[in-house]
Amino acid sequence: MSLWDRAVEKITIWADTEILWVRRLSIQQLQLICQQLSFALDGGMPLTAALLLIGTEMRQPLCKKFLLELAEWVRQGRTFTQALQQSKIRYSPVLLEFVLAGEENGALRETIGQAAIYFQQQNKTKQMLFSALFYPAVLLLLMIFALGAMFFLVVPTVVQTYENFDAQLPVLTQWLIESSAWLRDNWPLLLAVIVLSAVLFLWQLQRWGKHPKVRVVLKKGLLKLPVVGKLYQQYWFVQIAQALGMMLSGGMLLLQSLKAVQQIYGRSLFIEEVEQLAENVAQGYSLSIGMQQCTFIPQMACQMLTVSEHSGALSQGLLQLSQYYRQQFQQRLTTMIGLLEPCFVIFLGVLVLLLTSSLFLPLLQSYQYLL
Repeated sequence: MSLWDRAVEKITIWADTEILWVRRLSIQQLQLICQQLSFALDGGMPLTAALLLIGTEMRQPLCKKFLLELAEWVRQGRTFTQALQQSKIRYSPVLLEFVLAGEENGALRETIGQAAIYFQQQNKTKQMLFSALFYPAVLLLLMIFALGAMFFLVVPTVVQTYENFDAQLPVLTQWLIESSAWLRDNWPLLLAVIVLSAVLFLWQLQRWGKHPKVRVVLKKGLLKLPVVGKLYQQYWFVQIAQALGMMLSGGMLLLQSLKAVQQIYGRSLFIEEVEQLAENVAQGYSLSIGMQQCTFIPQMACQMLTVSEHSGALSQGLLQLSQYYRQQFQQRLTTMIGLLEPCFVIFLGVLVLLLTSSLFLPLLQSYQYLL
C-alpha cells in the first residue's frame, strides 16, 4: 500500500469515527426509527433482530450506523438503555427517557410506539413553525438584497453624475454617498463584526441561561411582550403536556414522567416551575393542584385536568389539552404573521422610496433647473 493510499485510509477512518459522531439525528429520523422499531416489536421480533434488520435496510448513513451499533451492543448483553447511553451519535434525550421507562416497566414495545407518536407531533410543530416564518424570512432577505443593490450598484453609478454638479447636495444624499463608499471599502470587516457579535451573543446567552436569576429576568422580560409572551407560554405548555401524556400512556409513573421532562426540557425558562411541580407531586399533591402554581399553564387546563384525574384518564386529558392548545398556538402564530407581513412590506416600500427619492431628487431638480 502506497503512502497516499494509507493517508486516504486514515482520513476515511477519522472522518467515519469523528466527523460522523458529532452529527445529530433529526426529529424526522428519530420518528422513522421509532416507527419501524415499534412495528417490528409489535410483530414479535426480538429487539436485537429488529435493530439489525432496520439498520441493514436503512438508507440514511447516520441512521444505519446508529442502529447497527445499537444492535451489536444489545447482542453483547447490554440493555437498550445502556446501548443508547454508549452511543456517541447525538439524539434527542426524549428517546432515552422513553426507552428507560419502557425497560423499567416491562413495556418497551408500548413506549417505543409512544415515542414514535411524540416525534411525529414534534416534526409537525417544526414544519408549522418553518412554514409560518418562511415568508417573513424571504421578505427580510429581499430587503437586505434591495439595500445591498442600492448601496453597491445604484449609488456608485449616480455618484459619477453628481461629480459634475457644483450645487450643494442634500444632507441625506451626502449620507447615502458616504455610506455607500464606506460599505464598499469595509464590507468584509462589517460582515466579520456582525458574525462574531452574533456568535458571542448566542454563546453568552447560553451561559446566562444556566443561572437561575438570569433565567427569571429573561422570563419576566419575555412574558411582558404583548403577543410573543403568550405564544411562548402556550408553546411550552403544549410541549410539556404532550411529553407527560405520552410518557404516562407508555406506562411511566407521574413523578417519573416529571423527572424525565426536567431532563428533556432543561433549557426552558420554565424549568424551575416544572421542578417545583415535581416536588409538589412528590409531597402528595395532585398534578392539577400543582399546575395551578405554574405561570405558563392556563387555569382552564388545570380545571380540565382535575376532571381527567377524577375519571382516571390523566394521560388522555394531557394529550387532548396539548392538541387543543397546539391548535390555538398555530392560529395565533398565523394571525400574528399575517399582521406582520403587510407591515413589513409597507416598511420595505417606504424605506426604498425614501432612499431612492433622496438619491435621485437632486438630479431631477437640476434637470428642471436646466429646462
